[in-house]
Amino acid sequence: MFRKILVLLLFCTVGLHATVTLTDQKQKYDNFSLHYFNDESAALDINDIDKINFTHVINSQFSQGYYRGTAWFKIDLTNHSDNEDFVLYFTEPFWSKLDLYIKNKDSWDVQKNGLDIKLKERSIQDNNPAYKLHLSSGESATYYIKGQTFSGHIGEFQIFTQKEFFRPSRISITDIYIIYACILFIIVLFNIYSLIVIKNRVFVYYIAYVLSFIVFIGMKSGFYLSLSFDGWSEGLHTVGTIVVMFLVLFSGHFLELKKRMPLINKLFKASAAIFLLFALLISQDIAYSSLLFNIYSSLFFTLLLVVAVIAWYQGLIGARYYLVALMIYMPAMGMMTLTFNGILDNTDISRYSFLVGSFIEILFFSLILTNKYNEINLQKIYIQNQLLKEKQNNEKFLESKIAKKTGDLIAMNQRLLKKTEELEITKNQLTKDISERIEAENEVKKQKSFLHHQAHHDSLTGLPNRVLFSVRLKQGIKKAKLQQQGLGLFFIDLDKFKEINDSLGHEVGDRVLKIVAKILKNSIRKEDTLARLAGDEFTIIMEDLTDLHDASKLANDILNIFREPIYVDDHVLYITCSIGISIYSQDADNEKDLLKYADTAMYIAKENGRNNYQFYNPEMTQFALKQMKMKTSLRQAIDNDEFLIHYQPQIDLLSSNKITGVEALVRWQHPSKGLLTPKKFISLAEETGMIIEIDQWMMQTAMKRVAQWHNDGLDPGILALNISMKQLENTNFLNNIQNNIKTYGFKAKWLELEITEGHMMKNPMEIITKLKQISSLGISISIDDFGTGYSSLSLLKRLPINRLKIDKSFIQDIPEDEEDIAIINSIVALAKSLNINLIAEGIETLEQEKFLISTNCTCVQGYYYFHPLSEEELQNILQQKKNELT
Repeated sequence: MFRKILVLLLFCTVGLHATVTLTDQKQKYDNFSLHYFNDESAALDINDIDKINFTHVINSQFSQGYYRGTAWFKIDLTNHSDNEDFVLYFTEPFWSKLDLYIKNKDSWDVQKNGLDIKLKERSIQDNNPAYKLHLSSGESATYYIKGQTFSGHIGEFQIFTQKEFFRPSRISITDIYIIYACILFIIVLFNIYSLIVIKNRVFVYYIAYVLSFIVFIGMKSGFYLSLSFDGWSEGLHTVGTIVVMFLVLFSGHFLELKKRMPLINKLFKASAAIFLLFALLISQDIAYSSLLFNIYSSLFFTLLLVVAVIAWYQGLIGARYYLVALMIYMPAMGMMTLTFNGILDNTDISRYSFLVGSFIEILFFSLILTNKYNEINLQKIYIQNQLLKEKQNNEKFLESKIAKKTGDLIAMNQRLLKKTEELEITKNQLTKDISERIEAENEVKKQKSFLHHQAHHDSLTGLPNRVLFSVRLKQGIKKAKLQQQGLGLFFIDLDKFKEINDSLGHEVGDRVLKIVAKILKNSIRKEDTLARLAGDEFTIIMEDLTDLHDASKLANDILNIFREPIYVDDHVLYITCSIGISIYSQDADNEKDLLKYADTAMYIAKENGRNNYQFYNPEMTQFALKQMKMKTSLRQAIDNDEFLIHYQPQIDLLSSNKITGVEALVRWQHPSKGLLTPKKFISLAEETGMIIEIDQWMMQTAMKRVAQWHNDGLDPGILALNISMKQLENTNFLNNIQNNIKTYGFKAKWLELEITEGHMMKNPMEIITKLKQISSLGISISIDDFGTGYSSLSLLKRLPINRLKIDKSFIQDIPEDEEDIAIINSIVALAKSLNINLIAEGIETLEQEKFLISTNCTCVQGYYYFHPLSEEELQNILQQKKNELT
């Protein structure tokens, strides 16, 4: 079973890797020539090299021996393709420096060790140099490359199109080495299993041989293992000698030389010591040590072949497979040795032949050891069967002896059995009574535990509730005081969570709270406490706080986590939160004040735009008190009728600046602070819900006044009223409008309701339905601040809109700002295509007026014409215009 699993892993490893790397697409661009020059002094620079005539032409895949100087390459490239962007890639990772020189007019541009961008998702190693080349079709160019390496000038230049280079499915020699090393590692697992079962020393030598071979393959593939040796070449040769040493030990034990040829066995052990000596000499870069190793290895492998033939003739069946493996492996190793010493070129044949030869050799060895495993295992099974038969015979003899002794015991047992049955009945009754009592006690404990958990945990999220949170906070403060450490208290409130409940329902809201609880729980440490106080309010107790930076990091982590969307059914929700943080004992030394201050800091975070965190400071308390006073004053203002309305006229430039309408703007006549504009209190009114009462008062007052002006023969035009989302969502909104129209004799055509583009985009489907109902009454609808809310064209087509109001942020910098001009022209063209009227707000200069006239946007309002006027001021102006007409 174990071996079947390992075979399955082998095929999965190779199969998965092959599907990633293999491809039948064209990979290289071959229209280039390569020249080589070796600067032994390493003193020449690019200007010297440019003057040298390179006469040594080499293949793109080359091996130039072991030079210590600087290698210079000259590449002549001609582009015969339609592509213009190429990548020059160098396959060998053993160079310490490889810089590309490109002549730009009279100077040289240098690319240092490859591209100036990070290479991602490709099958080459990041430390291999690669260079960007740009060459027009039909153009030729010459490039110089300066290289310094650890030892040999070995490698291969390839040119790819940029698209092909970044395709991750190209195969490289590193992929081959990795696959090979994986196969070898699986073979090691096979033999470790065999060693555990058989406990034969031959598997130890073989495992050591394959592991050393994996190290050798790892070094050749570019995973540089220096092993405290100087230079890649010396390290690779050192590991090579160790591979041979373990092969010698394995061969001697496998061929059973100790039994068949004792003298040769001693020679093998001495040779293993000699190869270990060679490893030490080569690692120290001793002169001629590599050459002597190669000569001695050749002589020893010849002896190994002879010994294998003798062992075969002496009756060792496995020796013939061993001999075949060596006959395949030795030529491949000889070719690798010639390549390493610069005698043969470093080609694909010389690279892969060694891999193929060594793979066949190891495959044969594995088959031999598997066969040996089966033989030894069968011997063990035979011995076990013999022992089992002897055991069975002994058991029969003992059974006959026991039968004689048990005759008397049977009668005694029958008497005892009767007594035992009586005792068993008594025991069962007692056991039943005890079990029932234990079961009852367990049920009480279970109910007690359930009630305790229910009393201390939130039923929706399973988090600690306010009761358990208070206990944990007291314990945390006590611990922090004893250990003289800090404690951080986080107060977290979800931003605008009410909109989710209102628009999607409380069931979706509850599921969102569960998801948020899980997200927060995963973001804190085990020793921290996460609790849900109420609604969308969560708290975190961060113990063992030694640095405020840790609290900032946790707050930032939470904010960053909520940047990702939350998925509930078909809804994609983006949730943000505001976080307030108080610190023990910096801010307070008791749980009540810590919670209050964290809540205050959270409130300030919401005031600063939400989706941020704030640490508590004493000034926040004063700010919170100020806000509370402001809320109280706002409530009193509604009750005491402290609001009044100013009107800003809207002008038609093509009708002698005729007043075509007025926009109603609310003002608060504060008893102590004087006249306040909406910026001072509207956001607070929306937060507290008092905006609905203010909107209703404005609608009644403004409609009553405008109706009176019309009845007096004055012409204020259309009344433009700004409507908040809370007012629009109010179920009595339509009824209120109809009642006001009927009560004050107000005509529907005199009224225009303005809704901001940003509010419209929050819940467009419900808005469309409500606006269509309003439009059916004959009331005009205008989109305020158009251009700032990112509404879609498809949505605009579906809305019953009469007019778009261009936001003043696009007006204030014209005609100097070209971007604003382009935006206004686009809005004008959009309105024209949808047959919608336009009005621009915020006009303050003559130049702005002239520009708007040039775009055919002639309906405007702004300080250039009128500031917001009181009722008396507007009535005087309307009366004056009436007198001028009469």
